[in-house]
Parts: sequence; structure tokens; C-alpha cells
Amino acid sequence: MKSCPMCKSKTGLREIFYGLPDGPVDEKKYAIGGCCISDNDPTVKCIECGWKGENVNHIQNLSKEISAVELQDISKMSDIEVDTYAKQIWQKLAKQNKGE
Repeated sequence: MKSCPMCKSKTGLREIFYGLPDGPVDEKKYAIGGCCISDNDPTVKCIECGWKGENVNHIQNLSKEISAVELQDISKMSDIEVDTYAKQIWQKLAKQNKGE
């Protein structure tokens, strides 16, 4: 994916940088994600529309192809709901990888 799945911007995607930077952050490449880090934080953000999603391949730059999904807050879901949600996300990713 080289463009935002929500607004289709070709220049708005940024890798989200979490933690406390030790110097200036290149805002043409990164979006600041804050200092609190969890296991389900999005890794990509569109600075044009605010969409956040997951960089599934965890690549180093956005010029390569990536698969992305919009993430939901799972903190208030039951274990069964989380399992169901995870299965739905994997199915979406599998379809994207197959080109469906």
C-alpha cells in the first residue's frame, strides 16, 4: 500500500514513532505516537485524514508495499470477542495478500 486506505492520499502515510526521541524527528517519515507503548498500537498513520493502522510487514520505509488494516480498541472486549476480531483481521489480510 502506497496510499492511505481511507482518504487515498499518496503523501500522507507516516510510520508512527513511539517513545521519547533523543532529538528532532523527521516528520516527512514519522508521526509522533506518544510515550506509552502497548502490544496493539498502530504502526502507520495518515497525516492527511488521521487514519491509523498496522504495518503488517514492519518494513523500514513506506516506499515498499505493505498490508494494512484499521485497528480497533480491544481493551474492553472479552476474550471471545478478541479471538473473533483477530480471526476477522487475519481473513482480511489473507484476502489482501491473495489480491481479492
